[in-house]
Amino acid sequence: MSETADRIRNEDLAEVIKEHPAVADAVVTDGPAGQGPHARLLADPLTAPVLHRSAALQAQGRLGGLSWHEPAGEIRVAGLNRSETDFLHREIFTDNAYFRHGITLPAGAVVVDAGSNIGMFTLGAALRSPGSRIIAVEPVAELADAVALNAALHDIDVTVLRSALGRADGETVFTFYPHNSVMSGQFADQREDVDVLRDYLLTDERALQGEHLDRLVSDRMTAQTRRVPVTTLSAVVREHGLPRIDLLKIDVEKAEAEVLDGIDDSLWPRIEQIVMEVHDIDERLTAVIARLRLLGFDVTTEQDARLARTPCHNVYARRQGISPAPSALPAPAAGGPTLHRLEEELRVLIALRLPAAVPPGTFTLTTEAAPVEPDRTPGHRPDSASASARVAVLARVWAQLFGPDSVRPEADFFDLGGNSLTVVRLMAAVEDELGEDALSPDVIFMDSTFGALAAAVEASAGPDPATPA
Repeated sequence: MSETADRIRNEDLAEVIKEHPAVADAVVTDGPAGQGPHARLLADPLTAPVLHRSAALQAQGRLGGLSWHEPAGEIRVAGLNRSETDFLHREIFTDNAYFRHGITLPAGAVVVDAGSNIGMFTLGAALRSPGSRIIAVEPVAELADAVALNAALHDIDVTVLRSALGRADGETVFTFYPHNSVMSGQFADQREDVDVLRDYLLTDERALQGEHLDRLVSDRMTAQTRRVPVTTLSAVVREHGLPRIDLLKIDVEKAEAEVLDGIDDSLWPRIEQIVMEVHDIDERLTAVIARLRLLGFDVTTEQDARLARTPCHNVYARRQGISPAPSALPAPAAGGPTLHRLEEELRVLIALRLPAAVPPGTFTLTTEAAPVEPDRTPGHRPDSASASARVAVLARVWAQLFGPDSVRPEADFFDLGGNSLTVVRLMAAVEDELGEDALSPDVIFMDSTFGALAAAVEASAGPDPATPA
């Protein structure tokens, strides 16, 4: 088509978008000034089932306080905050941290995921073992909700137990870090955990010590105290009639010995493999290795180089006499494209079919592609904010970090390669010019688009600086 940009209608864009096999229907409306049109997509249930279910689950109110994340653009999941989701994805899918040293899963495996967080390991196990049965144990309500939602999103068989595992049935005090939930636990110590997180961040040679790093760590380690139920692994096996456990994964932040103590003598022979994180406090690593070897396991340990300054080690245990099979990476999910990938493909399609068109600035999923008013939430503010002196400072720093083409309202900090250390650099540079608290870590982790951060910077206290030359 050779139409000029001012003659191309939203309806023309919608018709081209509907040519993509993952799109069952689409409606394009005018977006906020300067941001291009807004496309609402109805994902095809056969070619894009995960996106289709995602819209349906959100329409049912299942998302709640969670957010959709797509780490590396490879898998769609619900999580608490983007940086943790990226960390879990890298650990489980990219680094293959759990399936090493002969740890494998047969088809139809029985898996217990103790300390499942948002269920990223559960998803990885389900992809490796078609027809698997997974028991995900997670005592934090928000995280257990995420496990259940992700299981529904990816249509896998998961039983979610909202409990901790220990040596006896009962109840315990539990510390929950909403901004760094992977360190939550029964034996959490906020002062110690702050040091562990700082040491983890400082393993990166690009880390900048000082006030901004301290603020980031302090923000990540804000704590809540709760009481949660405790049960034993043996009780779980009896209650759910598990004939065996092909793989027991334990990541329970200093409570690993208690989980092992909750396994009775009759259950041990039915556990084939164990992968666990052990906090080497008071020679615990040596004790756990010795215990597992006495129980008939071949044991291997390793420590991630990024955790070298922490007490965290991984332990891999397999029944003696079983020849390990090659450990393959999980097959790609059969759920169709992520929204990130679909957006990329749609922009390419539009450029080919309507080369003069301005592509949509935003794409959202819907259960029905009916026209609606454009999104005017703080993360998608009109261009008036982007012209201010305060936002100009943010734009200049953002461009220095990610390149000039990245200064777009919909550009996402983490999609562009940002991480916790980049947060420190962004905060330091912005606050050097705009003053303390111009940009808080919490804002970046909760809504990481440039548009949202621009709105936050514009609304923050302090006089506007002179517009940079």
